[in-house]
Amino acid sequence: MATQSYYAIGDLQGCLESLEGLLEQIPESAPLIFLGDLVNRGPDSLATLRRIKAMGERAHCLLGNHDLHLLAVAAGASKIHKKDTIGEIFDAPDADELIEWLRHQSIMIEMPEAVFVHAGIHPLWSRDKARFLAKEAETMLQSKTWKKMLKKMYGNNDWDDSLEGAERLQAILNCFTRMRFVDRQTGALDFKQKEDIGSAPQHLVPWFEYENRLATSTTICFGHWSMLGLIRRANIIAIDTGCLWGGQLTAVRFPDRKILQEHCPCWADPFKFK
Repeated sequence: MATQSYYAIGDLQGCLESLEGLLEQIPESAPLIFLGDLVNRGPDSLATLRRIKAMGERAHCLLGNHDLHLLAVAAGASKIHKKDTIGEIFDAPDADELIEWLRHQSIMIEMPEAVFVHAGIHPLWSRDKARFLAKEAETMLQSKTWKKMLKKMYGNNDWDDSLEGAERLQAILNCFTRMRFVDRQTGALDFKQKEDIGSAPQHLVPWFEYENRLATSTTICFGHWSMLGLIRRANIIAIDTGCLWGGQLTAVRFPDRKILQEHCPCWADPFKFK
């Protein structure tokens, strides 16, 4: 990626019109890092994928949980759910090409100023360990056996060094793409609590507030958790600001961390997803 200013963009979920509005605020040649959840729940999943793919080397993409769901459906490991908006992708003449492109995207992207992930870095992982496990997952997803591996993608496995095979991939993907709260004493992931911080039981804290978190010397920029809103701290930047739900689509420019936002229509009713 070029050494010029670059922009990280929060969860799109198929909201192409909002992306186009945000891009009008960004120089045409500036490199972009999309933080995952490119598709699903919004109105234009197919067109969004095509738009980003057509950017070529300008666009660097992370895989989010919704993108992985799309891959799992393509692998025969899951079915399209009633509230999904990814069905049109499978009916498209370029469906195979889009799936092939998507499964070659990243789990973690490292830049001098920050590390970019969809949901976070497990509080018990160092940056080196996160890098190793992200590369392991990327290698599996890009291999000839990716469909077989995704057969066991669904489940609530937390990380354990003893895990192997598909269960190991499941745990890695859970940590990078689904993580929100962890147990304040043990750092174990909790997949039940998905709302705002104030609604969480006392034994849970956001992963980035775990007292003994290892990767504190690394600035981590992530999306995934729209209930957090915009967070800007010395080493934590959260930019999923609820584009899908009528909030904003947010970009942060590096290295100066300037925030750009596009105000969005309510593309989906949040009360229908409870």
